[in-house]
Amino acid sequence: MSINQGKPELLILRDISAQFDTVDHNVLFSSLKDRFDLSNKVMEWLRSYLEQLSQTVPVHGIIFDVQLLLSGLPKDSVLGFLVFTIYTRPLGITAQ
Repeated sequence: MSINQGKPELLILRDISAQFDTVDHNVLFSSLKDRFDLSNKVMEWLRSYLEQLSQTVPVHGIIFDVQLLLSGLPKDSVLGFLVFTIYTRPLGITAQ
């Protein structure tokens, strides 16, 4: 509508998929504890969910040691997106 009225518009698109990899689990849990009134059960469940994230590197069909990840969120899950949104909330980004 603004364009039709001759008003300037600005659209910024950014691929945030790599940013999911930068979520520090310890910072996330500290933030959740400080800002939200989550029960211990919920915190334990979320912690166990994230502490099971792992990475493997196959080379010529051989899978080497499984490495547990200390940061990052699954990008292909609703929970990953929700937790990322909560994690970035202090940045002042809000949907309007």
